[in-house]
Amino acid sequence: MANTDAFERMERDGWQDPGIAQGYAEGFDLATRQAADVLAETVAPDPGYSALDLCTGHGVVAAELLKRGAVVTALDFSPAMLDLAQRMAPGATFVEGDVMAMTFPDQSFDAVSIGFGVPHFPDPQKGLREVARVLKPGGRLAFSIWRGKGSNGAFGWLFEAVGRHGDPAVTLPDGPDAHMFADKEVAEPLLTACGFTDITMLELQSRVFVSSPEKLFDAFDKGAVRAASLLGGQAEDRRSAIRAELSRRVQDEGTADNGGHLVPTPSVIVSAVRA
Repeated sequence: MANTDAFERMERDGWQDPGIAQGYAEGFDLATRQAADVLAETVAPDPGYSALDLCTGHGVVAAELLKRGAVVTALDFSPAMLDLAQRMAPGATFVEGDVMAMTFPDQSFDAVSIGFGVPHFPDPQKGLREVARVLKPGGRLAFSIWRGKGSNGAFGWLFEAVGRHGDPAVTLPDGPDAHMFADKEVAEPLLTACGFTDITMLELQSRVFVSSPEKLFDAFDKGAVRAASLLGGQAEDRRSAIRAELSRRVQDEGTADNGGHLVPTPSVIVSAVRA
């Protein structure tokens, strides 16, 4: 297995930056809210569920769970994210902690949600085994994953622009593929091995809003740790070329809306039941 120490440092340092946390909350707000609604409905459709929202981020999933009457515990390793989440979902109980080594007793929760957080697990299998441990038998897990390389939308466009204009010498530390769980052939055997059954995949046509075409570059550069690290290492002329290509894609393939543009940012909702 690859040494992921550098990846873990990059993730922790990046997400503890209040600027990155705020940039994510603003840049990806619409898409994360769209996914949050589906996640909450999937894991806690009725009042009274004890729900654990992992990698709670700026709290949009926790807020949706609360609306449905769940008793919500929200965990994140980033104090900057927890500050935002406490404002978004003040009725939840917030915990600063590590998904890979949670302190909750076995079988503590009826439901677990993870909004775009699984790619931040340095060891996804270990993290999902921890999720299974704290989830009651028959309890439901649901998590969201962005569609990545090859997809028609923000992340696919970013990969294409970086591949065309970026410096190939600029690389990221070894870590798990951020988009691999969007592939059922990857997700299903891994989840099964971690103690889950009844695995389903739902395609979500989520979108982000940008006030101008150039702002899609900024959403990645200021609000996504991996992308910010990759873009931050580029020379200015390469950054400008990537920005220009993303801007053109927004103008050509986005939808004008409310003085800005809606940009397709497809994602997948993965759900499963604790065996």
